[in-house]
Amino acid sequence: MTQCCFSSCVNDVKPRPLDPHNIYQQFEIVHKETLFSSDGSFYTKSLADNGYPPYILRRKRWEIYGKTPKNYKLFEAKGINDSLRTRLPDLSFLLSTKSSNHVVVGKWYSPFVFIKEQQLSEQVKNSMYYEMTLEQKWEQVFEHEKEHNNEGNVVSVNVVVRSKAVFIGESQIEAAWDERNVVDRAIWFTCVGGNNGREESVGLNVAIVERMKWEEERVGWVGGGEQRIKRVKSEKKFEGVDGWNRFGCYVLVERFVLKRMDGSLVLTYEFGHTHQIRSMFE
Repeated sequence: MTQCCFSSCVNDVKPRPLDPHNIYQQFEIVHKETLFSSDGSFYTKSLADNGYPPYILRRKRWEIYGKTPKNYKLFEAKGINDSLRTRLPDLSFLLSTKSSNHVVVGKWYSPFVFIKEQQLSEQVKNSMYYEMTLEQKWEQVFEHEKEHNNEGNVVSVNVVVRSKAVFIGESQIEAAWDERNVVDRAIWFTCVGGNNGREESVGLNVAIVERMKWEEERVGWVGGGEQRIKRVKSEKKFEGVDGWNRFGCYVLVERFVLKRMDGSLVLTYEFGHTHQIRSMFE
């Protein structure tokens, strides 16, 4: 704030990346009714005692008008369905199946300010909001076919499982990233080869990445360190009476799926739950 003639003037700072924890970026829009209109008008105040709203919101009275674009539809999103999530997907499938069907156990919408892709003007035009779902599936990490009748009824499992992985775009090319490298409050995921061999990048606000990890850790997920892998070692015994010919070991995978409003796929973020292992004999 500076002195202008006989009053004080507020000088807006230059736009900065969104930081949900910065109280100077938080504002309350207050509805103010008038004697002449039941609809009333609005004004904005900063949540910081010594803060000011940006110029476009600083006017004392302004009105809100809105319209819904043709391709803009928001449906019900209740977050996590804990009862469905704890039930886990059905295991009634053949061992020739490498993974079970996905089960959606959570749904949210995220404003575009938490996602970085394309030019800002194109992003706002294409998708003001993004849909995020949490899905579960069983994914095969080990299989074994019985070669001899005297092989016995015990199978040893010793396999490396990815604790987390990220895939970008419709082609689902695996991405690389460094969570310590935060640029403009975003963690950037990058792959090469998805769009005509070009590099593709998607940035997620740190708040989203932290929330995904928290959501996974609260149901037992443990990360694999910088290498993002975990080793699974166990012995499984066949308890049936008619013998077996094939064995499969599956790990529970939960993945967050991020889509634009037109349904196109932006990114999937997978977490391997090595504490949730299931085995089957055929």
